[in-house]
Amino acid sequence: MELAFYRCLDKLTRECVQSTCLCRLVACTIRKGHVQNELSHLTNYYPSSSENWTKIKDATDCDSDPEHAEGRLRKQLLCNSYNRDNRPVKDTKFSVNVSISPMLISFNYDSDDNTLNINMALMMRWTDEFLKWDAKDYENITSLIVRTDEIWIPDFRLFSSYYKPDTEMSCTNPRCLTFNDGQVTCVPACDFTARCEADYTRWPLDSQQCRLNYGSWMEHSDEVDFHSRVSYLWSHQTNANTQWRIVSSKVSKQTFAGKGNVTYPTLVYDYVIERHSSFHLAALFTPILMLLCLNLFITWVSTDCLERKVLLAVSIFCHFQFMALLKWTVPKSGDSVPGLLLFFRNSLIITCLLLIHTAIGTWVKKLDRAPPALVTLLTGTAMKNKVGELFLAGDYMNVEYKKSEVEQKPAIDSEHHTVTWEAFSKVLDRVLFIVYLASYGLFCVMYISFQYAKQDNYELHILGYRDINQIEEIFEIDG
Repeated sequence: MELAFYRCLDKLTRECVQSTCLCRLVACTIRKGHVQNELSHLTNYYPSSSENWTKIKDATDCDSDPEHAEGRLRKQLLCNSYNRDNRPVKDTKFSVNVSISPMLISFNYDSDDNTLNINMALMMRWTDEFLKWDAKDYENITSLIVRTDEIWIPDFRLFSSYYKPDTEMSCTNPRCLTFNDGQVTCVPACDFTARCEADYTRWPLDSQQCRLNYGSWMEHSDEVDFHSRVSYLWSHQTNANTQWRIVSSKVSKQTFAGKGNVTYPTLVYDYVIERHSSFHLAALFTPILMLLCLNLFITWVSTDCLERKVLLAVSIFCHFQFMALLKWTVPKSGDSVPGLLLFFRNSLIITCLLLIHTAIGTWVKKLDRAPPALVTLLTGTAMKNKVGELFLAGDYMNVEYKKSEVEQKPAIDSEHHTVTWEAFSKVLDRVLFIVYLASYGLFCVMYISFQYAKQDNYELHILGYRDINQIEEIFEIDG
């Protein structure tokens, strides 16, 4: 007999070394008839609190007569032909209604894999018709804590794109609370990974939508039906993330048709998170604004001036340096391109056009031949126009008002063609300044997001920290 016990002990310990396997070891001990003597071997094999072994023995041994009321109640419920593999209904025509309220405790978003790592507590409640008792017969005991391997539990699992087959239903909490009216409540704390739809169009003010799909693998809605109305955040501390914040947490129910006119229920939990990072705002928007102002200022410097060429070289260098910064900052996953990156791309194109414009302007100013009639007409029209006079009144890099040289030159001074070419170069600078300014304004509207996307269907329900009354109301709402 002892040899059989130790063989069973060695086999079970090889299969599992976790504390959750202790119940299997105890069951093996009881089956071999060594309840009282061999429990000491288990306490030596697994050093843990020895005062709990008496409770485990009384709760598990169906052949003994427990002295305390809790042990007698446990024996009455679990030892009288209770089968944890059968649905807890006396009439199999009825389904088991399971109310589920997930509470998100903490989260972390992985931008490289576009996944949301979630730690949540799944508050589940259903009625087990075989776990009812009269509290008066057991010293007014109205509730009893049982393990998940002792009773029936719903096959409620995650089967989204990041389903982990090794994740057990009990997760980190293998116990449930039963009440004398048959209500069973389980609150396992589990770690899940959700696949997110990466959308970086509004980056760095972007938001990501992540989804978790839960349901039963085999049982249809006529056997087990799941219900859930609200998805909760455990407290305001849940959103105490350094970079991301949950702005929406809602649930919906879907059904899928199967053979024989049966449907399979699926609960879909959608989470929307927003990026809140002051570093991105300071490190990205400030350099872009400075480069924008620098390019616009360059157009007010004479094309043949050395300072303009130096400033243009600085602008090109800063653009390439900023491009190297974006290489390490912009998320590399997803099909969408951040609008900020497109804005910077267009700004780099404007800088290249500004370089070509400077080279052409320098060449035009050195011309001494007679300008074409079209150039003379455009220059004269711009100088005589009130708006043109306003833009052309000041010299390059000179804040004082000064009459244009074209107006000071007599009309008969046709020998000095250079004056006309210089005036044409100035007109070209002012026109391109307006074009660049309008282009930057258009690019800001098209590509840069100054606020988060607003949607009307956002939902967010936050529980008060350790608010027991509010937690009890969850099942009143979802039940």
